[in-house]
Amino acid sequence: MKVEVVPHNPIWRGKFDDESKYVALTLGENVVAIHHIGSTAIPYIYAKPIIDLLVEVENIAKVDDHSLGMEALGYEVMGEFGIPGRRFFRKENETGTRTHHVHTFTAR
Repeated sequence: MKVEVVPHNPIWRGKFDDESKYVALTLGENVVAIHHIGSTAIPYIYAKPIIDLLVEVENIAKVDDHSLGMEALGYEVMGEFGIPGRRFFRKENETGTRTHHVHTFTAR
């Protein structure tokens, strides 16, 4: 997958806001907070145009119960994907370009 670094785009904040609402509805009451992280969250820097969401949950195991819902939103369910205690999801648009990452961890 080829990812280009591009100038900051102010629409990224809105894309995060929209997507965080869908993810919160899908993961339900287990969600504690959702944060916009990564380079698209930092104004005025060049970034990979992939929106990263950090989702804090009460119980990480309960996230697995919502895998079908995340798939319905267009996400690929990746499990821990190399980081114990995480649930990771990634999303591509209709042309196969990566658009979102969801990193889910237990709130501390």
